[in-house]
Amino acid sequence: MKLNLLNQVFSFHDFRLTNIENLPDKVLLYFDQGIYFEKKSDDQKDYMMKNPRLILHKTYTSFSKEEMGDILGGIIHAFDPDFDLEGGLSDLDDNFDNGLEINLYKDGTYKRITLEEFLKLDFEVINESFGYAYMRLSGIVTGFEDTSEWQDASIEIYYNNEAELIYDSIEKL
Repeated sequence: MKLNLLNQVFSFHDFRLTNIENLPDKVLLYFDQGIYFEKKSDDQKDYMMKNPRLILHKTYTSFSKEEMGDILGGIIHAFDPDFDLEGGLSDLDDNFDNGLEINLYKDGTYKRITLEEFLKLDFEVINESFGYAYMRLSGIVTGFEDTSEWQDASIEIYYNNEAELIYDSIEKL
């Protein structure tokens, strides 16, 4: 079903994110379960989804690292003429345009990790937020042998406001 995430009718709170596929034109999120809400009049019915997948379609606008560096450098240089255009953007991430950012948070510090690193861990969704062309899942990452290594994490996804929700089956709660 096509979705407007600003008027969401589902939740993945307390469920596990089992996989992410970051493709050039979309991001696919796979969950073990999810809740779907249906409200008619004053009556709300809740359903459990089995194997739900959320598809977030991306905007087809992308730039190379060099093109984006030129654009950003020009903007920064307009405000700060002393900005070093050559060295100032050297740490620009090669994968910045993939529409997906994953951060771990522990001991007061954020650390950005790759999708490959993230998929080796378990992620349980604690909070979901949706905005215009933006989605954020925050939760806890487990999967470390030492439970003191568990940490908070967030996944931020930028997309073109087109989303689809697919599931194998649905059962009334």
